[in-house]
Amino acid sequence: MVSNPMSQPERRTAQLGDGAMSYLEWAGTGIPLNFAHANGFNAQTYASLLAPLADDFHVFACDQRGHGFSSLPTSPGLAKHWAIYRDDLLAYLRCIGDSPIILAGHSMGGAASFMAAAAAPERVRALVLFEPVLVAPLARESNNPGPDLAARTLKRRDSFPSFETAVEAYTGRGIFRSWPDAMVEDYLRGGLRRAEDGMWVLACTPVWESESFRETPMNISRFASAIRCPITIVYGTIYSTSFDSEIEAIVRERPDTRVVQVDGASHFLPMEHPEIVRAEIRRTREQL
Repeated sequence: MVSNPMSQPERRTAQLGDGAMSYLEWAGTGIPLNFAHANGFNAQTYASLLAPLADDFHVFACDQRGHGFSSLPTSPGLAKHWAIYRDDLLAYLRCIGDSPIILAGHSMGGAASFMAAAAAPERVRALVLFEPVLVAPLARESNNPGPDLAARTLKRRDSFPSFETAVEAYTGRGIFRSWPDAMVEDYLRGGLRRAEDGMWVLACTPVWESESFRETPMNISRFASAIRCPITIVYGTIYSTSFDSEIEAIVRERPDTRVVQVDGASHFLPMEHPEIVRAEIRRTREQL
């Protein structure tokens, strides 16, 4: 079957206990697949990556709490150790279906998916994680990026007079240098909201994004023993947040874990190598 990269998703809403989670759905008859985004991003960011998978999967992509078009509340202390992202993900999965699902995710989304699979192993058919945040305890490795990113995020510009101004401010700059222009625009389409004064503001506030960085959990490899599904970890060689010691700990617990390191890829591997992301997701389906 020939993929249709132009297939458009429907935006839907899942009502959770304290608010609503917005998500994209590419309806299909294949195995259900959910993709969870990185901190500060949103589901729309990955639309061009996910659309070609709609021929093979029933694809979902969620806006996590404090991101995109979700209306779940944020407050100081709520992001502690990212347990709220795990719990939101599990509540959302109950809303979108009963069948076991493949969980894929980037960065924080990968970590939340990993923790969700440990908390409810019967709900998860496989994990496919791209640059998941797997940070070792500081006593073992001292390059936890969380605190530095938290401080820098608080200084980020959060409003723009027009959508075009925002696109110009982001394209080809900073962390977006390695991104295709279309993905930058998708990130902004899913991550900006129009304020009453006409300004375009970031849906994920710098305060919430900063708190999420500051609350980066360490040593989540300890949850590997509770996971019952196949695990694939794909990570890069430049500024990776997937620490070797954490990956090794997961492999010791689960020797069948598939580990793929992509030479020259950065933490933004899904933006730089979407074809690898799709290939690994499809490979996982074929192994089930």
